[in-house]
Amino acid sequence: MKFQNTFSSRRNFLLGAAAVSLSPHSSFAQAQAWPTRAVKIVVGTGPGSGTDTITRLLAPRLEAIWKQPVIVENKAGAGGIIGTEYTLAANDGHTLLMASPSMLLAKYTTRSLRFDPLTALIPVYRVFNTPVVFITNAKTAQRAKTMAELVALSKSSPQGIFFAGAGRASFFNLAMAVVAKPMGLRYTAVDFTGMGPLTMALMRDDTQLAISGHISVKGQLESKELHALAVIDSHRLAALPDVPTLEEAVGYKGFLPVSWGGIFVPKGMPADAVNAIARAFSTLYADEAYRKSLEARLSGTLLQSSPAQFAKEYAEEANGWKNTFATLGIVPE
Repeated sequence: MKFQNTFSSRRNFLLGAAAVSLSPHSSFAQAQAWPTRAVKIVVGTGPGSGTDTITRLLAPRLEAIWKQPVIVENKAGAGGIIGTEYTLAANDGHTLLMASPSMLLAKYTTRSLRFDPLTALIPVYRVFNTPVVFITNAKTAQRAKTMAELVALSKSSPQGIFFAGAGRASFFNLAMAVVAKPMGLRYTAVDFTGMGPLTMALMRDDTQLAISGHISVKGQLESKELHALAVIDSHRLAALPDVPTLEEAVGYKGFLPVSWGGIFVPKGMPADAVNAIARAFSTLYADEAYRKSLEARLSGTLLQSSPAQFAKEYAEEANGWKNTFATLGIVPE
């Protein structure tokens, strides 16, 4: 009888332990639920871009949290469309997309778009915001040292100056379209597939103006091969304290486009996986010293976010751009 009770108690203990270990609410089950293999983060821009830089800086920390390799893969071109289509085609539960506003903007500029950015993807986490800067090359800076002088220079020929863009649907091109008209800036866009070719064309004076995040051209600004003319933001950048805002430079008071980077996954990704991704970023950003060190390197802001918050912001921004394009007469082509 004593043996029978002991056996029964041991059996009940083992069954209880098994139930706890298999419970979907246990920490062990949560830790094993996602990811179960290597995670790929697709970047819709080329190597050296601000989005690429922040993704590669975050990858080792995400590996430590997820206990799985994190692979960063660049799929640049068509203003982020190529990277988005690649992610949607993979749809394997372990391929994430680090996207910029270009992906969203394609909805309003590209008639043949094969996906809807508002319904095909789940916004998971808004990773960073970064103001962008008007930059020119050393040769052009000899003729136009300020943004106001560059605007005047652009009016000296019918085609204006050449603007180094990243595709009609890209954030850079569309930000330019929004701010150029009120400034009276005349330009012709010449498009490139990545920041490397774009920057080289600017330094060769094949183009005279570009819009870029500070981090993407930090070295060239420091060497004086490129010059920053104005920040497209309401405040000056701490990293470029002598560079005026667009309002200070030319009196511009219109819409100020802000670049950002955010994590998306294809629609249908399980909620547990979406939440696991968001928790990882929240954990990283809770480390204030780490967050501030990244912000200093990027001249941007790393954000505490969530799937619900990012989805709300994403929808609001889509509506804002839609209205802006309607006002400017920009339609899908």
